[in-house]
Amino acid sequence: MANSSTDSDLIDRLSNLPDALLITIISFLPTHIAARTSVLCRRFRHLWEASPSLALNSYELPRPRSKTFIAMAKRALLGRNPSLPLHSLSLEAYDYGSQNAIAIVSSLIAKARSLDLHHLTMKGFWLSDFLPILPIVFTINSLRRLSLYGFRTPGQYTQKLNFPSGINLTFLRSLSLQWIGADVADLNKLLSELCSLEDLHLHIRGTPGFTLSSQTIRKLKLIFTESTQKLDIVGLSLPLLESLHLEIRYCLGNLSHIRAKVPLLTKAVIKLGYIREKNASTVDGLLNCISHVEELSLDLDESTFEEHPIPILLESRKDVPKFSNLKHLDMTLCFHEHNLAAVIMMLHICPLLESLKLVHEIYFQTGKKRKDWQSKLPRNADGNYRYAYFRNLHLEENRKEVIKLLSKKCSSKR
Repeated sequence: MANSSTDSDLIDRLSNLPDALLITIISFLPTHIAARTSVLCRRFRHLWEASPSLALNSYELPRPRSKTFIAMAKRALLGRNPSLPLHSLSLEAYDYGSQNAIAIVSSLIAKARSLDLHHLTMKGFWLSDFLPILPIVFTINSLRRLSLYGFRTPGQYTQKLNFPSGINLTFLRSLSLQWIGADVADLNKLLSELCSLEDLHLHIRGTPGFTLSSQTIRKLKLIFTESTQKLDIVGLSLPLLESLHLEIRYCLGNLSHIRAKVPLLTKAVIKLGYIREKNASTVDGLLNCISHVEELSLDLDESTFEEHPIPILLESRKDVPKFSNLKHLDMTLCFHEHNLAAVIMMLHICPLLESLKLVHEIYFQTGKKRKDWQSKLPRNADGNYRYAYFRNLHLEENRKEVIKLLSKKCSSKR
């Protein structure tokens, strides 16, 4: 076959693309990487400055970082043509503690407010530095998604963020507040003013009487971290909630009740750490509140400070939830005899259950009797007892076979 290719046929396909498409490609790069395209050729010299997505991370900038940050910010944002929209802006840990840094960041946020900004992410600023900027952030009416985390001065772990008045976030649909202390009443007031909010992610410290209320939220990720000893009650009143991720790390402490009014909930992920015997009824109460879900993932870390394994799943057996809609169940916990018996019960009370995944997990403490904490799961295809997976449980024959298998393991002594 003749080769008809000539040197004139060899074109630079990248350079042949229109500017609009090149800018779209560049927008997927971190800004400090996108800026390097300016050395490719004359045509690329200013393309990165028109990117609708800017991500300025001081840790990734070459030294001197402050000067580099300011130079890039002036070129890509402060000097930006008003006709070029900025849809996404991410600022991370820029020389915090400096008055000059606060002034620069304030100028960046004020400029972004006039450019139809849709997504704003701010990371790593100290709370004391961020307070002067917060009133500007909460008046960017074009925002669809807002992520704030890391605002806390070292040594001031109890300091709380007070949300400003005059909030103008009419179109905000997603809000993420991580590692930020907030007063519960102030937080609920904020939520009541966000009329379009559907997705909420909170990563906060536990406080007494924690209750959350919203008439619009459909997806919630709530993580209590650090000290949870003060957390005694968790209440959720979210009538439109469809997806819940609730995580309490370290220990449940004195948590006595988890109440949830979530009638439309279909999917739930629950992760609870270091559960002791006194917390078992709390777990039971939570399961009753979410018994109408279709998908349920449970990760229950049973405290091995207890002398012997305790039943932490369906502990009371008095008011057992029916789970009438449950189709997929995924559980990670210690499958000793008590908990395996609860799994068998759930197979009886979950008429629509299609799949069941069980993962055995336990952390041993010195001096405990290891045999008491051994897995009661049947041996799987890999020849161990660490996990089991069953499918097609909506077929009656399969369900009966699984119940028979687990009942045999539950009653046997290994």
